[in-house]
Amino acid sequence: MINPLTLQQLQDRFGGELVNGSVQFDRVCTDTRELDERALFVALKGENFDAHDFVGDLEERVLGLVVEREIPGSALPQWIVEDTTVALGWIGRLCREQFNGRVIAITGSCGKTTVKEMLAAIFAQRHNACVTRGNLNNQFGLPMTLFGLRPDHDVLILEMGASGPDEIGYLCGIGKPQVSAVNNVKPAHVEGFGSVDAIAAAKGQIYTGLESGGTAVVNDDDSYADYWRGQMPEGIQTLNVGLGHDCTIHADNIELDACGCAAFDLVVEGLAHPVRLQLLGEHNVHNALVAAGCAFAAGVPAAEIASGLSQLGGVAGRMQTHEGLQGATVIDDSYNANPGSVTAAIELLAQRPGKKILVLGDMAELGPEADAMHRQVGELARERGIDTLFTLGSLSAAASVTFCAGRQRPLHNYRDRAPLIAALSHELNNDTTVLVKGSRSARMELVVQALTEPGND
Repeated sequence: MINPLTLQQLQDRFGGELVNGSVQFDRVCTDTRELDERALFVALKGENFDAHDFVGDLEERVLGLVVEREIPGSALPQWIVEDTTVALGWIGRLCREQFNGRVIAITGSCGKTTVKEMLAAIFAQRHNACVTRGNLNNQFGLPMTLFGLRPDHDVLILEMGASGPDEIGYLCGIGKPQVSAVNNVKPAHVEGFGSVDAIAAAKGQIYTGLESGGTAVVNDDDSYADYWRGQMPEGIQTLNVGLGHDCTIHADNIELDACGCAAFDLVVEGLAHPVRLQLLGEHNVHNALVAAGCAFAAGVPAAEIASGLSQLGGVAGRMQTHEGLQGATVIDDSYNANPGSVTAAIELLAQRPGKKILVLGDMAELGPEADAMHRQVGELARERGIDTLFTLGSLSAAASVTFCAGRQRPLHNYRDRAPLIAALSHELNNDTTVLVKGSRSARMELVVQALTEPGND
């Protein structure tokens, strides 16, 4: 934290009840496995857990408690609130209010973490940025990022994720961004939103949550760009990015090298600046344009943006290339999956020389259209010349059936990881590229490990 807070400050601002007096703190924890005797402990509740069950054992292990009910027999200062998750956000809001630097927020269905890392690379050249760690991008994670703000930070880069309506608006109320962007809208978490249109409306809250004087970076290549521009509040400046030459920031002369990394001219207000990405896939040009728009809106010179984009190495679990068993090339894109990101993965794999194998785990949270969406990616893999499709899970079986329909080739769908890995291992040689993709619940990173570490099954 930039400055310590007290429980008294929290009660004065947000209400609630104090028991056993107040206490000053400069750090917060929510996990009983990561306690800190200098921290305030917030007892969170979820569908399958309730930290209140363990707070009786925290005496002398933390400074104080935020709870929804008084803990009898505890001498620790306690702030009693109606909802500890909301209280966690309140504490984060006070930390945000201590910060005077630039604040950028990113959301989207695909690639938002890559955009965030691109921004981090751009600002790292001359700034000290506080950046969302990992996937701490929801109502629990975003406040934890704000707790990490220090006096020497001059930029705050927030990734915002959502699995249902109104969550982005809630996060904007805590993080108060000055520059915001929706990277794209694809069918992801449809189960929680109800439709792709509802996803676009929910993501658009990152624009309507801007205060007057803020800048909305709009991906002009996304089909919802006009919709967002039509919803923009008064006093918000719009900066369009995309492939079209009428955008303030666009890409020109895009070329892919033999590895599949893109080089292009980043054109900012008519002036071209060369960029050579170290990330696989042409889709990363779109990610780079959104990152460039956010950085430019925050005052970074165009040449410095191009330099930062060129310096970023890979992002773990996202299009990372490894040497696999029998000399095969393994592309690890296992971090997460939805139809949009799988489409990008197939397009990348299709451009590789030699034998091409896609390994796909179930795409989760797609709602009633899940079967159809899996069939569509199976059909796309077939159309784009992928040689073999291995799938893991009951949902992805539809992709395998579509991929193999009418063709004299075996169906490679598995319910368990071990037999998939065993069968796949026999397909590998130094002329083969394997791309591994799937939702977090599919744990496809374990397949990557088995294909890249001898003896690991």
